[in-house]
Amino acid sequence: MEHTATSGMADRGFRAAMRHLPTAVAVLTVRTGAGPVGMTAGTVGSVSMDPELLSVCLRRDSRLTGAIADSGGFVVNLLQEHQTAIAQWFASAERFGVRDEFRGIGWHPAPNGGHPVLTDVACVFECRMEAQVPNGDHLLAIGGVTACRVSPTARPLLSYLGRFHRISGPADDPPVRGAPGPGAAHAGPSFS
Repeated sequence: MEHTATSGMADRGFRAAMRHLPTAVAVLTVRTGAGPVGMTAGTVGSVSMDPELLSVCLRRDSRLTGAIADSGGFVVNLLQEHQTAIAQWFASAERFGVRDEFRGIGWHPAPNGGHPVLTDVACVFECRMEAQVPNGDHLLAIGGVTACRVSPTARPLLSYLGRFHRISGPADDPPVRGAPGPGAAHAGPSFS
């Protein structure tokens, strides 16, 4: 889908409204001929369960756009709550001025493709490139998941209102004594 006209919504706060959408924070990594590269990404989502596909949004002018196309794959590293420094580093332009942007950051090559898998992350998705779909000023990169690993006790780092956050716990209210059990009629508000 190619957009040629602007709706003017950006002037009415589209960017501010999108900051209200909480997202998990991930670092997208790719092995290139010049060495590994990475970037912080907050727009990772499930596309399909059969086959297993996920999507990542990339700016069209991002160096990872070309790197992914050239390498044929990438890794999505879902960060843990204590990894804000890694998220900040891979979001900064400062990393472009160093010879090895992974220096001091623990990682190992993924078995499928050799793309960097960061140490101690909450979840890892190894992907082969399926498609890059242009949309506005971004590309939607679709990855076929070839392997994934989850740390069952890890707590993911979140982004909300332009800041990093932690999950404090379930939002479910504790059961009330004498309240109807699961499956019972519910007289609460309807959101349908």
